[in-house]
Amino acid sequence: MQRQFKIGKAAKQAGVTVDTIRFYQKLGLTKSARRSTGGYRLFDQSRFVISNLCGMPRSWVFRSNEVKELLALRQKHHACSEVQSMLKGKLEDVREKIRSLARLEAELAGALRNCNRELRLKRENQA
Repeated sequence: MQRQFKIGKAAKQAGVTVDTIRFYQKLGLTKSARRSTGGYRLFDQSRFVISNLCGMPRSWVFRSNEVKELLALRQKHHACSEVQSMLKGKLEDVREKIRSLARLEAELAGALRNCNRELRLKRENQA
């Protein structure tokens, strides 16, 4: 049996709020949680992974409608080609974001070098 998490612990581990998990449950992005005898929502690892995925910034991963599509495809047999197509598209998006971040990193590093150079020259001129 998989380890069960109460909603607060699942939210903390996923890096989201309890309200976020409830919201994604309402959207159908996570399966309804089992309830303990005390009425607490209990999340197993599979629900936790989806909550974790949904908790990432939207620009990093799948949008809620894409997650719904993937979850629906998971229920179908022989859906590999559809999933493959979605994953290829998302992979290209991620690669473009990486290229964009690399450009930003280079710009920031250049600006920092310029600032360091100016500060060094200023100190040298004051000495």
